[in-house]
Amino acid sequence: MHLGLILPNYDTNASPDGIRATVEAAAEAGFESVWATEHIIVGPEGVDPYGRVYDPIATLSWIAGWSELGLGTSIILVPLHDPILLAKQTASLQELSGGRFTLGVGVGWHEDEFRFMGVPFRHRGRRADEALRVVKALWAGEPAFHGEFWSFENATAEPHPKPQPEIWIGGGSDRAVRRARELGDVWHPSRSGTVERVREVKQRYPDLRVVPRAGANDADDLERVIDAYAEVGCEGVVASFGTDPEKIVREVKTFGANRR
Repeated sequence: MHLGLILPNYDTNASPDGIRATVEAAAEAGFESVWATEHIIVGPEGVDPYGRVYDPIATLSWIAGWSELGLGTSIILVPLHDPILLAKQTASLQELSGGRFTLGVGVGWHEDEFRFMGVPFRHRGRRADEALRVVKALWAGEPAFHGEFWSFENATAEPHPKPQPEIWIGGGSDRAVRRARELGDVWHPSRSGTVERVREVKQRYPDLRVVPRAGANDADDLERVIDAYAEVGCEGVVASFGTDPEKIVREVKTFGANRR
């Protein structure tokens, strides 16, 4: 199973030193990848824990220069992005990191964030679907695209990343599962990604690759989480020990020591 770790790039304790210590501990403990979270601007409902967030693409680009771990977003709020710019940023990161990047995306839940950024909250699912189609078209070097929200023709936008980054689709709803099957490579549920929910989806779509984002209280709890998701057919787990860098480093080191 693929084993990833959520970085403490958000919440009040987020700092470069804490992020670096977490990445170094993850590499030593045998994790295969590290994952950065996104919120851009939040209202009162989102301040705890998303009032302070280091941009995930910038954070992962920094990490790519001094770590060999896989790099992923869990998740990018894709309806809030210009997909043409997002395609450029992610293609660049994929090439500059030597093909280690995974684009994890979601549609978002915090209505204030959409309002502040001038993006309709109601149509975020449609925007997300089209944005992903735009990104994939540009990665593939297609010169034209005509959609509801974005269009271009006779266009050039390189680099064309090889291999193209995988797209992991966040969210636990049936719409998210549909999006993963049609536009993504992996279903990456989090809040709604309970073992029972994953079991039910896997029974319907046994060929769907599933790697949930799963919280764990400590190193021993993470072992139980991994076993539970492996039992229902998941291909991996992206683990979160919360946002306190000292706790994360401690539990990651304990987890690694227990596995030796």
